[in-house]
Amino acid sequence: MNFDFQAMKPLIQKDMDDILQYYPTDLNHIRAKVPTGGDPYVRKLAIIETAAEECPVHLFGHYPFAFEMDMGEARHVCYIGLGNLCYQRSGADFSSLHAFRSITSEHRLGMVGDFTDHLHRTMDHDKLLAVGFRGVYEECERYNQTETDPQKKAYREMVMRICKAVEKIGLRLRALAKEQLESADDTMDEDVRYNLRRIIHSVNTPWEAPVTMFDALNSILCTTLYISGLDGVEVNAYGSIDRLIQPFYERDLAAGRITKEEAYFLLQCFLHKTDMHCHFNDERKTYDNGVSVMIGGCDLDGSPLYNNMTDMVIDAYMENPLINPKLNARAGTNSPREYLERLAALMKNGGNNLVIENDDYIVPMFMRMGLSPEDARTYVGNGCQEVICRNQRHSRAFLYMNIVKVLLDTVKYARSGEELPDGLKVIYRDGEFRADTFAELRASYLKNLRSYIRAIAEAFAPFEAIHHKLLPEPMHSAFTADCMARGQDITEGGARYYNKTLSFVGFGTLCDSLLSLRAAYDAGTVDELMSAVDANFEGYEVLRQSVRNSDNRFGHSDEADEFARELANDLGEVSRGIYTAHGTEWRTSLFTYYLFTSIGHQTGATPDGRLAGESFSRQMNMAQVPDLTSAARSMAVLTEADFNDVGMFDFPLPYTVTDSEPFHQALTDYIRTCLELKIPVLQTNVADRQTMIEERDNKGTHPDLIVRVCGYSAIFGQLSREMQNEIIARTEA
Repeated sequence: MNFDFQAMKPLIQKDMDDILQYYPTDLNHIRAKVPTGGDPYVRKLAIIETAAEECPVHLFGHYPFAFEMDMGEARHVCYIGLGNLCYQRSGADFSSLHAFRSITSEHRLGMVGDFTDHLHRTMDHDKLLAVGFRGVYEECERYNQTETDPQKKAYREMVMRICKAVEKIGLRLRALAKEQLESADDTMDEDVRYNLRRIIHSVNTPWEAPVTMFDALNSILCTTLYISGLDGVEVNAYGSIDRLIQPFYERDLAAGRITKEEAYFLLQCFLHKTDMHCHFNDERKTYDNGVSVMIGGCDLDGSPLYNNMTDMVIDAYMENPLINPKLNARAGTNSPREYLERLAALMKNGGNNLVIENDDYIVPMFMRMGLSPEDARTYVGNGCQEVICRNQRHSRAFLYMNIVKVLLDTVKYARSGEELPDGLKVIYRDGEFRADTFAELRASYLKNLRSYIRAIAEAFAPFEAIHHKLLPEPMHSAFTADCMARGQDITEGGARYYNKTLSFVGFGTLCDSLLSLRAAYDAGTVDELMSAVDANFEGYEVLRQSVRNSDNRFGHSDEADEFARELANDLGEVSRGIYTAHGTEWRTSLFTYYLFTSIGHQTGATPDGRLAGESFSRQMNMAQVPDLTSAARSMAVLTEADFNDVGMFDFPLPYTVTDSEPFHQALTDYIRTCLELKIPVLQTNVADRQTMIEERDNKGTHPDLIVRVCGYSAIFGQLSREMQNEIIARTEA
């Protein structure tokens, strides 16, 4: 068997393309068997059992794993699939939610998604690898032996049938492997024969608990695909792969079942699945599909995690231009320096496919949210930099609030005395508009922001109450404690933990705007400042430059940083006492994805000197980043606030100095400093400004140039010119 991945890669890609080029396929005959309305669990069970019987399954020849089931979607769609039919055929009336979305869109108040977050999920990978779907089946059997509630008993019986459907998919894949091997002639590649024999003789994953490293990786691939496609939600986090896979690797080595060379080959195949599957070789290579993998951090007992598998994953990203899965690396102040040096090397490698997430901030954050220490230590980055733990149902990154527009509305209607439009009366029903003093303005702003959050909660509540009737998630629930014990779906309250978080966009812009207004109140020049804002600073360029170059900005003085700290605390508490339909308290975060651009483009000029249509401050960054050391120290003041998700420090590094060893050690020290300051997430771009300009102006000059956009990486030349300009502009910061 050839374990040289670089030699095998073109063959694997061709094998995938030969099949996937025909996606999406026509599966209307399967869709026709899914009922409309009625019992949602009957509808979901019909989807899963029919798919298990009738959806085509495929093997990819030179690719070793057996997981592929065609669910009728385009090849780059990694979730939703047939499972979303349950939602589409629920018969629910969403008109009130659509009306609320229209109000927020009309008044440029942000991006309001569905009533819940159907993305950004994980599962209990430890349970999957310990017992498989068979273990869930047997667990349900045990609970039902003493169950007296017929509804709970029926729910578990449904989950048991779903587990058997997963067994059926595996048996079909094994039968396909046997058929292909038996019908092969002498021309079949020996590497393909090796893969087919292994599929036939390995345990039937993910029905069975895995025995080998191959089994474990195959279980993760299968379960990720099946839950996402058949439950209709994005469970696309592969988990802490080094923690999960290292024990299988060690046992395989000790038993003589594997070599280091083969293990590395399997790991590279596993990691390349997403890019290869999702059109890596054509225009869709920039598609953000949400798949992520985690390394590092700590074990379940809190001890630092760094092992052979960690190094293998880093090696794979060093040697290959992987865009997906997104690599999220956990680290803390107790992480070995050797590990931090490897992360620094990967950062400066120019692949721009890494974020570093801080255990010292994130684990305590989850414990404040009510998670046990062990569950908190299982967190993974999912989607972009969003973090989630096993056994947790946490909705976030589906609501992005334009907190700057709320300030502009507050100032406008407080000073003008104009009556609110009908749409804003819905948003600011519980607010107030007073601005005779800066203290009044600030208090009114927070009341209006809270009113906006309450309006969201009330718009979502009717649909939260019937979530289980719209899109139940029994397959996901099978690997979420305590759903099987309670006999309840994760959408009905079965999970151990529930959290709901909305995202604030434009913190740095908001902070500097409030600081500018405070100074104007003190100087008696509020009228002049707001006239300049209303005029988009036309005729007020001197004033604009004065504001933009003042030390009265977040990141540029101790006084401004103290104001930022107080503001962050206010924003962390502003939603307290507002609850979902199921009694979960709404909480807030500074997570922004890429909305700092699109929401900024919709928003008028602001008191900090920003012009209409310009982007807001990026991520949790200040609007204008000073030197990196000062920026990190300033942003550390925000980490005291009680937010329920991460914010991200986004910074560029000069490509020209990355080859030097002093730079490598300095970057390692900088990473450790940011960890000590409890900066939640670090993301950087190592790219040469001139190289990016050349590729922008002459596409194809640097075809393999990869940049970090926000929570995902992309081929720079495939991005829109607007996005290219925004990323180039970061090098000016």
